Amino acid sequence: MVGPGTGIAPLRSFWQQRQVDIKAGTTSGHPPGDMTLVFGCRQSRVDHIYKEETAQARRDGALTDIYTALSREPGTTKTYVQDIIRQQIPKKVLDLVLKDGGHIYVCGDVTMATDVGETVQRILVEHGGMSVARAEDFINNMKDNNRYHEDIFGVSLKTREVQGAGRKGMLRTSGRTSGVQIPINVSDWNTRL
Repeated sequence: MVGPGTGIAPLRSFWQQRQVDIKAGTTSGHPPGDMTLVFGCRQSRVDHIYKEETAQARRDGALTDIYTALSREPGTTKTYVQDIIRQQIPKKVLDLVLKDGGHIYVCGDVTMATDVGETVQRILVEHGGMSVARAEDFINNMKDNNRYHEDIFGVSLKTREVQGAGRKGMLRTSGRTSGVQIPINVSDWNTRL
């Protein structure tokens, strides 16, 4: 599970349900499978509001592993969730998707979700021996078979970009993921809103 920032909120239900099942003894007589959380926030003292909850879920056996990426922690290098996946757990990800038939859940910003998808593809190529095309097909197949899940938030536009685009009569999507230009007649905004 990958959920930086507010993206962690929907993922909480997974470990909370597992905690209930473990306490009730309703895990079908089998130990629960691997459930790894890759969380990201800016600063641990300010933004890591579920630190105790996730630690308890790990102690309860609901979460197997917890990795935290800190992007604005004083005195440390910026680290994002895709960095954790690429640098610390590529073999785990590879085994999860190739050998164990596991699922990947990504929740959060669209740019992060794209970066995570590219990271998983890169792991399949570099550690799994797949071609880029085969890795892309593999991920698409995972999506088609409900094994790669994304709950991603929309693109946000920055005020300066919106104002500048308004002067030109056209908006462009921000971010490096699409490069698509969407013509919008800004004078129609008032009548449409």
